[in-house]
Amino acid sequence: MRRVVLGGGIAGVCCAEELCRLLPDDDVTIVSASAVLKGVENVVHLTRNIEEFLVVERDLHTLPYKNLRVVQGTAKSLDTQAKVLALASGENVSYDQLCICVGARPKVLGSSDYVLTLRDTQSVEDLCTRLAGARRVVVVGNGGIALETIQGLGGMEVIWVLKHGHIGDAFFDIDAAQFLLDELRKGRSGQQGSCIGKQMSEDDQDAGKGRGAPEQERPVQGPGPAAGSARQGWPRVPHGHAVGPKWTSALPSRAAAPQVTLEPNAIVGSIRQPADARSPWPVEVELTSGRSYGADLVVCAIGVEPVTDWLPAEIERAGDGGLVVDREMRTSADGVWAAGDVCSAGWAAEESQQWFQMRLWTQARVMGAYAGRCMAGMADELQCGFNFELFTHVTRFFGKKVILLGLYNGQKLEGERKEDLIAYSRATEGDDSSFVRVVLLRGRMQGAVLIGDTGLEEAFENVILDGIDLSQFGPRILDPDIEFDHIFD
Repeated sequence: MRRVVLGGGIAGVCCAEELCRLLPDDDVTIVSASAVLKGVENVVHLTRNIEEFLVVERDLHTLPYKNLRVVQGTAKSLDTQAKVLALASGENVSYDQLCICVGARPKVLGSSDYVLTLRDTQSVEDLCTRLAGARRVVVVGNGGIALETIQGLGGMEVIWVLKHGHIGDAFFDIDAAQFLLDELRKGRSGQQGSCIGKQMSEDDQDAGKGRGAPEQERPVQGPGPAAGSARQGWPRVPHGHAVGPKWTSALPSRAAAPQVTLEPNAIVGSIRQPADARSPWPVEVELTSGRSYGADLVVCAIGVEPVTDWLPAEIERAGDGGLVVDREMRTSADGVWAAGDVCSAGWAAEESQQWFQMRLWTQARVMGAYAGRCMAGMADELQCGFNFELFTHVTRFFGKKVILLGLYNGQKLEGERKEDLIAYSRATEGDDSSFVRVVLLRGRMQGAVLIGDTGLEEAFENVILDGIDLSQFGPRILDPDIEFDHIFD
């Protein structure tokens, strides 16, 4: 069979590698727009479901599989009836099985020489170059890449624009966010930095919504022409593979912490050249809060959207624009699978109580490998449950290891009665400072946030999956002296 994988990011490479490993006598083709592939090495299982790994870049032609053919090219269109993938170069690639792993493109703020949208390796290289001599940088966004960007801008003045009331809204509640801000204030080498601006309380956030604080980002006008419009009005930009974890190691190393000014509950209204020719800044950013800042550079990290606009309309899309896949990662088109950021695995979110999709490299790896096993006809119910039974993610923010487990921020619990939900948290200070927050529903743990080296990930994973009633312990569940072995007994 002609098995083709489209996409050279983590999902695509993991899918192709799994096909090559399981079917060494079959021919596998991977099509990548970039000459550099994103691969995964040194996978370490911290627990049954939690894993850390190293994302590596490889030349397109160096994957060590004799049955793998590589093609560099950009997909132009897909004929699902004839089963032909057309490339921009004019080449056609025929298939019996196709897995689409083209990922997602970043949303952008507009067209300006002073705006850099972070997403791939090339944009990181551009950032490194443009940081040389920069005095003030405006960072727009509140997701993982924005958090990591702040961490990598040591020694600089940073204006951090976030549309939510506190940092890392997708990952943290207000208490966890404040803990991380304190870590940022300390700096990577113990030097004191500064962070101006306060975290918004829940009342502040509600009040902000009442003042008309916008719920979504919007495109803005820059000094240059727009580059064409995409879904929801966002200009389209070329992109490569997502950067993956630890990309900030490529940024210039500085010992001092960044000098951060927070602008919560605000979005960018306009980006323009200063009206005053005597301004010391090459670009001016006006916010919906009414404030304006001059800067040397604007870094945009406001999210992504699946790259599906080039595909035929008969392939079903989900509400978020991703390709709808079934429990074996098949799309609605015959012989076509999808994995990673381009797909929407709604079936898994419905069937699993503690899993939901969040377009992360950890999920791209799992989905890509699982799609490869499904295409090879070697996936069973056990493997399916193993991959999608519990949301997990490991990363680092502001020098601290962060582990997210299950419904860590109350996802999927909106319909529950408030009196049935309770959250406990604890924070420790010192050189080994840490933060722990757990969410319980009727006494059973649903999710947890672990910041720092807590050593609790395996115990909490088991408690969540086993559905153990912890009502008798109350807040003592976070007592450092509690022995979880007695709970399991």
